[in-house]
Amino acid sequence: MDDTSPDHAAPGNGHPGNGLPDHADFDRPAGPPLPSGRPGPGSRKQLGLVNAAIEAIGARATGRKRLGVFATIGRAKRPFRGWLIYSATMMPFGELSRTDTELIILRVAHGRGADYERDHHQVIGKRAGLTDAEIAAVDRRDHGFTGRRGAMLEVADQLVAKRDVDDAAWAALSRHLSDRECVALVQLITHYDGLATALHVLGTPADEKR
Repeated sequence: MDDTSPDHAAPGNGHPGNGLPDHADFDRPAGPPLPSGRPGPGSRKQLGLVNAAIEAIGARATGRKRLGVFATIGRAKRPFRGWLIYSATMMPFGELSRTDTELIILRVAHGRGADYERDHHQVIGKRAGLTDAEIAAVDRRDHGFTGRRGAMLEVADQLVAKRDVDDAAWAALSRHLSDRECVALVQLITHYDGLATALHVLGTPADEKR
């Protein structure tokens, strides 16, 4: 297999019309239940005028009633805006291509059982240019990617699983990415791994569609 044509995730194996397999076909970790008694998304009053406006714009742009990630992190008031800028330097304005970025985010979501991230980035990834087959493949233990993408996904898997990368995986990555890109990749993986933790610990539920 090459970087872009995972042959075991061809469209048509699951839900009609979207080319993605049924959830029962996925071998990903199950998302843990959300804890109770956590802050979760704040009200517009709790977010404040500016953060509430940002959350409302984000919700409208993504077709959701509320955008839980913004409504939760936005409770922190001023740090939220700095977090937005930092996040944007990785997605959508990162060093890696948009498709590679989305593939990595989806792999982190797979490894963490992070349904919130998966739900959003399957849509964003498709808009960025990922195919249904690629989106389905990256949500499987045996994703089937090789070459550049295979090396990046292996690093993502190791970082999520053990917070480190072995020398063999790093050597494989270095054959495809510059040092600058390697740094950007590690920052991307750890950012979305941390975000998955924050959303779970803070009790952010799935967003409702409009």
